[in-house]
Amino acid sequence: MNIATSTPSPVHVLCSKMRDWIFLDALPFWSTTGVDGNLGFVEALDLAGRPRSVGFKRTRVHARQIYVFSHAYTLGYEPGLRAAKNGLDFLIANGWREDGGWVVAMGESGGIVDRDLDLYDQAFVILACAWWVRATGDRDLLRWIDRTLQSIDDHFGRADGEGWRCRARDDGRLLQNPHMHLFEALLALQTVHPTADVARRLEAICRLFSTRLFDPETGTIAEYYDVNWNRLAEREGGHVVEPGHHFEWYWLLRNAEPLTGFNARDAADRLFAFAQRYGVQSETGFIHDELMSDGSIRSARHRSWPQTERLKALLARAECDGAFDQDCVATVLRVLLNRYLGIAPRGCWIDHLDADGQPCVSAIPASTLYHIFLATAELMRLERFWGGESTSHGVV
Repeated sequence: MNIATSTPSPVHVLCSKMRDWIFLDALPFWSTTGVDGNLGFVEALDLAGRPRSVGFKRTRVHARQIYVFSHAYTLGYEPGLRAAKNGLDFLIANGWREDGGWVVAMGESGGIVDRDLDLYDQAFVILACAWWVRATGDRDLLRWIDRTLQSIDDHFGRADGEGWRCRARDDGRLLQNPHMHLFEALLALQTVHPTADVARRLEAICRLFSTRLFDPETGTIAEYYDVNWNRLAEREGGHVVEPGHHFEWYWLLRNAEPLTGFNARDAADRLFAFAQRYGVQSETGFIHDELMSDGSIRSARHRSWPQTERLKALLARAECDGAFDQDCVATVLRVLLNRYLGIAPRGCWIDHLDADGQPCVSAIPASTLYHIFLATAELMRLERFWGGESTSHGVV
């Protein structure tokens, strides 16, 4: 008797490999080797995958790891909750300034080594806390979220209400990146703690995107602005754009619409098209670190995280428009698995390649796990596009 068998498609095989790498290699590694006893998480590893002392632990890294392991717990990775709680306890004990706000860096054994306040760090703490609440149902942590939102107003508020300063010690320059991650964090918070205050802040960022950040002439978002949200002069970096952030904004804007009602599809499509056209090296699938707003290359090196943002953007297009580009998804996954993950110790990554595609790093930063995990979680959430009707993930 002949038994009909079906051969999985190439994209199915690659998506499955990515999922297995996260749950069988990365999460077990970073929830053990990546945890520093009862002192939270390690900041970085050497190239052999061993913890490396750097003299500090950044708040943003702790927040990212808390997010990862909280989210992973909701997907069936049971050890995630213990790892997240360890990091959360260390962060709360050492990262909060007495006058409000989360510091830039803590000491490796506790205490504070950099008291500055950065909007980027506040955003990631909100993201981490929102996912801890989602994973555990423990709403006691909402008080820390409310305190963080108040500290943002106290230390980063602007009189004109157009976004927020990016550093408490104002350097006269505004950045899109912290606002993008605050948008991400507030969207996560809205799902577990929908309040008028959260909605107001989301609306403010949507308005900022429309009126200040997005440039309809070039179809880009710049990285650097002056205090009035004008792009800085070209010699000061005002026309520097990052294709990875264009993909990331696309994913956020498309996912935000059901929660906020903010329709930015045309602008999002232009961001995506710009990054696809100018940011991706057609022969290799590598993504350039930096471009100029005319599409010319400013930095031909290639970080790992823009690959994950391209993957998220491609998945958002599939979910919102029904356009699942299997070839592009397969390219992203091959590049990630073969050029960034496959050449590193098991569960780790080579984070940066030079213009010739060769590693140009001296350490393995813990911060990268956030990007790779989130992209993989999106793959799993949208498995219907690549894995048939089954929604079983085989997660242990």
